[in-house]
Formats: sequence, structure tokens, C-alpha cells
Amino acid sequence: MSKILDWIREPTTLQGLGLLSGAMMAAWLGVDGGVPSVMASTAIFLLIPEKSPLQKAASIAAGAAITEIGKHPLLGASSAAASTDEPKAPT
Repeated sequence: MSKILDWIREPTTLQGLGLLSGAMMAAWLGVDGGVPSVMASTAIFLLIPEKSPLQKAASIAAGAAITEIGKHPLLGASSAAASTDEPKAPT
């Protein structure tokens, strides 16, 4: 039982569970463009225990997947639509 609790307390596990619940919510809300599947596949890498020999490979794969999520127009921090909505200053 303590191994399970230790696994749940790991930061990567918490991030993975949060990302997995976000993927389920995105699928439920009908977000398109493959966002839920990318989020769910990223969560799988984060759910690998930190002391596992697969952790290094999972960290690299999760980082690449999170970068791809950031490029999505609905989820990315900077999108072209957001920059065109701002009014231009008069010259």
C-alpha cells in the first residue's frame, strides 16, 4: 500500500493524472484537432514511476509531447488569433 501512496505523491504522477483528467474533459467537451488524444498520450509518460528505468525515456517523450501541445492554436500560449484581435495604436 505504501508503494502506491508513494507513487501517487510523486509530482510527475500528479501532473499525469491532471493531464489525463484534462484530456477526458476535452473529449467530453468535444474539443477537436486531436487534442484529447495528445494529452492522454502525454499523460502515459508522466505516470511511469520516477525510480523506474524507463523514466529517462519517458521524460524526453513527455517533454516533446508537451511542446507539441503548446503549438496547438486552442491550447498554445501565443496564437495568431490573439495577436490580431488587439487594436492597433494610432500613429
